[in-house]
Amino acid sequence: MVQRWSDLLLLHWPVSQEILRSTIPDDLDLDLFEGQAWTSVVGFHLSGLRIHPVRWIPWGEFDEVNLRTYVKRADGKRGVWFYSLDSTDIFAVFGARILYGLDYRSAHINRTLTARALFYESTTHWIFRKIPARFGAQLDKSAGSSRIARGPLDQFLLERYRFWARRMAGSKSSSAQVRHRPYDAVRLKSAEYRGGLFEAFGLPEPQVPPVIAHYCRGFSVEASAPNWLYKTAGQANQR
Repeated sequence: MVQRWSDLLLLHWPVSQEILRSTIPDDLDLDLFEGQAWTSVVGFHLSGLRIHPVRWIPWGEFDEVNLRTYVKRADGKRGVWFYSLDSTDIFAVFGARILYGLDYRSAHINRTLTARALFYESTTHWIFRKIPARFGAQLDKSAGSSRIARGPLDQFLLERYRFWARRMAGSKSSSAQVRHRPYDAVRLKSAEYRGGLFEAFGLPEPQVPPVIAHYCRGFSVEASAPNWLYKTAGQANQR
Protein backbone atom coordinates (compact mmCIF):
# COMPACT_ATOMS: atom_id res chain seq x y z
CA MET A 1 0.00 0.00 0.00
CA VAL A 2 0.97 3.61 -0.48
CA GLN A 3 -0.63 6.47 1.41
CA ARG A 4 0.06 9.82 3.03
CA TRP A 5 -0.18 10.64 6.73
CA SER A 6 -0.65 14.24 7.78
CA ASP A 7 -1.43 16.30 10.90
CA LEU A 8 0.06 13.64 13.16
CA LEU A 9 -0.50 14.25 16.86
CA LEU A 10 1.22 11.77 19.20
CA LEU A 11 0.77 11.80 22.99
CA HIS A 12 2.92 9.55 25.19
CA TRP A 13 2.77 8.23 28.77
CA PRO A 14 5.04 5.87 30.72
CA VAL A 15 3.11 2.83 32.02
CA SER A 16 4.03 0.02 34.40
CA GLN A 17 5.53 -3.06 32.76
CA GLU A 18 3.40 -5.25 35.02
CA ILE A 19 0.20 -3.66 33.70
CA LEU A 20 1.17 -3.94 30.03
CA ARG A 21 2.78 -7.39 30.03
CA SER A 22 -0.52 -9.30 30.15
CA THR A 23 -2.05 -7.19 27.36
CA ILE A 24 0.33 -8.21 24.55
CA PRO A 25 0.74 -11.62 22.86
CA ASP A 26 3.05 -14.13 24.51
CA ASP A 27 5.31 -14.29 21.43
CA LEU A 28 6.23 -10.60 21.84
CA ASP A 29 8.08 -8.71 24.56
CA LEU A 30 7.69 -5.15 25.72
CA ASP A 31 10.25 -2.80 24.22
CA LEU A 32 11.56 -0.55 26.98
CA PHE A 33 13.39 2.75 27.03
CA GLU A 34 15.86 2.75 29.92
CA GLY A 35 13.70 0.18 31.68
CA GLN A 36 10.41 2.02 31.12
CA ALA A 37 7.40 0.90 29.03
CA TRP A 38 5.33 3.45 27.12
CA THR A 39 1.88 3.85 25.58
CA SER A 40 0.77 6.42 23.01
CA VAL A 41 -2.44 7.88 21.63
CA VAL A 42 -2.06 8.93 17.99
CA GLY A 43 -4.32 10.84 15.64
CA PHE A 44 -3.68 11.55 11.97
CA HIS A 45 -5.30 12.18 8.59
CA LEU A 46 -4.83 9.56 5.85
CA SER A 47 -5.03 10.38 2.13
CA GLY A 48 -3.77 9.14 -1.22
CA LEU A 49 -4.37 5.47 -0.39
CA ARG A 50 -3.60 3.02 -3.17
CA ILE A 51 -3.47 -0.77 -2.78
CA HIS A 52 -1.46 -3.08 -5.03
CA PRO A 53 -2.36 -4.64 -7.45
CA VAL A 54 -5.40 -2.38 -7.95
CA ARG A 55 -3.69 0.94 -7.40
CA TRP A 56 -5.87 2.67 -9.98
CA ILE A 57 -8.84 2.42 -7.58
CA PRO A 58 -9.01 5.66 -5.56
CA TRP A 59 -9.91 5.76 -1.86
CA GLY A 60 -11.39 8.67 0.01
CA GLU A 61 -9.55 10.56 2.72
CA PHE A 62 -10.25 9.74 6.34
CA ASP A 63 -9.05 10.25 9.90
CA GLU A 64 -7.65 7.67 12.31
CA VAL A 65 -7.05 7.44 16.05
CA ASN A 66 -5.05 4.64 17.63
CA LEU A 67 -3.75 3.43 20.97
CA ARG A 68 -0.43 1.59 20.93
CA THR A 69 2.52 0.31 22.89
CA TYR A 70 6.07 -0.66 21.90
CA VAL A 71 7.19 -4.24 21.45
CA LYS A 72 10.00 -6.41 20.18
CA ARG A 73 10.44 -10.01 19.12
CA ALA A 74 13.02 -12.51 20.35
CA ASP A 75 15.08 -11.94 17.19
CA GLY A 76 15.48 -8.27 18.13
CA LYS A 77 13.02 -6.78 15.63
CA ARG A 78 11.22 -3.79 17.13
CA GLY A 79 7.89 -2.23 16.35
CA VAL A 80 4.40 -1.37 17.54
CA TRP A 81 1.50 -3.31 19.01
CA PHE A 82 -1.85 -1.62 18.40
CA TYR A 83 -4.57 -2.05 20.98
CA SER A 84 -7.02 -0.26 18.71
CA LEU A 85 -7.19 1.59 15.43
CA ASP A 86 -10.32 3.66 14.92
CA SER A 87 -11.23 4.96 11.48
CA THR A 88 -14.01 6.90 9.79
CA ASP A 89 -13.74 4.70 6.67
CA ILE A 90 -15.77 1.49 6.98
CA PHE A 91 -13.96 -0.17 4.04
CA ALA A 92 -10.58 0.48 5.68
CA VAL A 93 -11.92 -1.07 8.89
CA PHE A 94 -12.97 -4.34 7.23
CA GLY A 95 -9.96 -4.49 4.90
CA ALA A 96 -7.39 -4.03 7.67
CA ARG A 97 -9.14 -6.56 9.90
CA ILE A 98 -9.17 -9.22 7.19
CA LEU A 99 -5.72 -8.61 5.71
CA TYR A 100 -3.64 -7.67 8.75
CA GLY A 101 -5.72 -8.80 11.73
CA LEU A 102 -5.53 -5.26 13.11
CA ASP A 103 -8.22 -4.32 15.60
CA TYR A 104 -9.77 -1.60 13.45
CA ARG A 105 -13.11 -0.21 14.60
CA SER A 106 -15.61 2.13 13.03
CA ALA A 107 -15.60 5.60 14.56
CA HIS A 108 -16.83 9.12 14.10
CA ILE A 109 -13.82 11.44 14.24
CA ASN A 110 -13.60 15.23 14.04
CA ARG A 111 -10.23 16.80 13.32
CA THR A 112 -9.86 20.51 14.08
CA LEU A 113 -6.72 22.28 12.90
CA THR A 114 -6.11 25.99 13.38
CA ALA A 115 -3.00 28.13 13.28
CA ARG A 116 -2.55 27.56 17.00
CA ALA A 117 -3.98 24.15 17.85
CA LEU A 118 -4.84 20.64 16.65
CA PHE A 119 -7.60 18.53 18.21
CA TYR A 120 -9.02 15.08 17.53
CA GLU A 121 -12.39 14.07 18.92
CA SER A 122 -13.61 10.52 18.32
CA THR A 123 -16.50 8.28 19.26
CA THR A 124 -15.84 4.61 18.59
CA HIS A 125 -18.59 2.03 18.25
CA TRP A 126 -17.43 -1.18 19.93
CA ILE A 127 -19.36 -4.15 21.34
CA PHE A 128 -22.56 -2.22 22.02
CA ARG A 129 -20.54 0.57 23.59
CA LYS A 130 -19.47 4.02 22.55
CA ILE A 131 -15.92 4.92 23.52
CA PRO A 132 -15.21 8.66 23.54
CA ALA A 133 -11.81 10.29 23.25
CA ARG A 134 -10.74 13.89 22.88
CA PHE A 135 -7.13 14.98 22.71
CA GLY A 136 -5.24 17.93 21.35
CA ALA A 137 -2.37 20.32 21.76
CA GLN A 138 -1.32 23.89 21.27
CA LEU A 139 0.95 24.34 18.25
CA ASP A 140 3.98 26.60 18.31
CA LYS A 141 4.16 28.36 14.94
CA SER A 142 7.68 29.51 15.69
CA ALA A 143 8.92 25.92 15.91
CA GLY A 144 11.49 25.63 13.13
CA SER A 145 14.02 23.02 12.10
CA SER A 146 16.08 23.71 15.23
CA ARG A 147 13.18 22.40 17.32
CA ILE A 148 12.91 19.06 15.54
CA ALA A 149 12.79 16.30 18.18
CA ARG A 150 15.75 14.01 17.63
CA GLY A 151 16.62 12.89 21.16
CA PRO A 152 16.96 9.20 22.08
CA LEU A 153 13.46 9.01 23.60
CA ASP A 154 11.94 10.84 20.62
CA GLN A 155 13.55 8.33 18.27
CA PHE A 156 12.33 5.43 20.42
CA LEU A 157 8.72 6.64 20.31
CA LEU A 158 8.58 7.84 16.71
CA GLU A 159 10.85 5.84 14.44
CA ARG A 160 8.91 2.60 14.28
CA TYR A 161 8.87 0.72 10.97
CA ARG A 162 7.10 -2.51 11.86
CA PHE A 163 3.80 -3.44 13.47
CA TRP A 164 2.40 -6.71 14.74
CA ALA A 165 -1.14 -8.05 14.85
CA ARG A 166 -2.82 -11.40 15.33
CA ARG A 167 -5.52 -12.62 12.98
CA MET A 168 -8.40 -14.62 14.44
CA ALA A 169 -7.28 -17.73 12.56
CA GLY A 170 -3.63 -17.38 13.60
CA SER A 171 -1.80 -18.73 16.61
CA LYS A 172 1.17 -16.39 16.24
CA SER A 173 1.56 -12.67 15.74
CA SER A 174 2.13 -11.52 12.17
CA SER A 175 4.03 -8.39 11.22
CA ALA A 176 4.26 -5.97 8.33
CA GLN A 177 6.72 -3.20 7.58
CA VAL A 178 6.22 0.47 6.82
CA ARG A 179 8.64 2.77 5.03
CA HIS A 180 8.80 6.54 5.18
CA ARG A 181 11.30 9.31 5.72
CA PRO A 182 12.32 10.05 9.32
CA TYR A 183 9.94 12.13 11.39
CA ASP A 184 10.50 15.88 11.46
CA ALA A 185 8.30 16.14 14.53
CA VAL A 186 8.46 18.87 17.14
CA ARG A 187 7.81 18.50 20.84
CA LEU A 188 4.75 20.35 22.11
CA LYS A 189 4.58 22.24 25.37
CA SER A 190 0.88 21.89 26.09
CA ALA A 191 -1.29 18.84 25.32
CA GLU A 192 -4.31 17.14 26.84
CA TYR A 193 -6.33 13.92 26.65
CA ARG A 194 -9.53 12.58 28.11
CA GLY A 195 -11.62 9.59 27.15
CA GLY A 196 -11.99 5.83 27.45
CA LEU A 197 -9.46 4.36 25.02
CA PHE A 198 -7.24 2.88 27.73
CA GLU A 199 -10.04 1.56 29.92
CA ALA A 200 -11.53 -0.37 26.99
CA PHE A 201 -8.42 -2.59 27.03
CA GLY A 202 -8.04 -2.99 30.75
CA LEU A 203 -5.51 -0.19 31.13
CA PRO A 204 -5.77 2.69 33.60
CA GLU A 205 -6.79 5.97 32.03
CA PRO A 206 -4.05 8.62 32.33
CA GLN A 207 -4.63 10.95 35.25
CA VAL A 208 -2.04 13.47 34.10
CA PRO A 209 -1.29 15.21 30.80
CA PRO A 210 1.04 13.35 28.41
CA VAL A 211 4.66 13.38 29.52
CA ILE A 212 5.70 13.97 25.90
CA ALA A 213 3.67 15.20 22.91
CA HIS A 214 4.75 15.42 19.26
CA TYR A 215 3.35 17.08 16.16
CA CYS A 216 4.39 16.27 12.59
CA ARG A 217 3.03 17.81 9.38
CA GLY A 218 3.23 14.47 7.58
CA PHE A 219 4.88 12.32 4.92
CA SER A 220 4.26 9.62 2.33
CA VAL A 221 4.19 6.01 3.53
CA GLU A 222 4.56 2.57 1.96
CA ALA A 223 3.36 -0.55 3.78
CA SER A 224 4.16 -4.14 2.92
CA ALA A 225 1.71 -7.02 2.85
CA PRO A 226 1.62 -8.99 6.15
CA ASN A 227 4.24 -11.72 6.43
CA TRP A 228 1.57 -14.45 6.75
CA LEU A 229 0.63 -13.68 3.14
CA TYR A 230 4.21 -14.16 1.94
CA LYS A 231 4.37 -17.47 3.79
CA THR A 232 1.11 -18.61 2.22
CA ALA A 233 2.34 -17.65 -1.25
CA GLY A 234 5.59 -19.51 -0.64
CA GLN A 235 3.78 -22.65 0.40
CA ALA A 236 1.56 -22.43 -2.69
CA ASN A 237 4.62 -22.10 -4.94
CA GLN A 238 6.09 -25.28 -3.45
CA ARG A 239 3.03 -27.38 -4.23
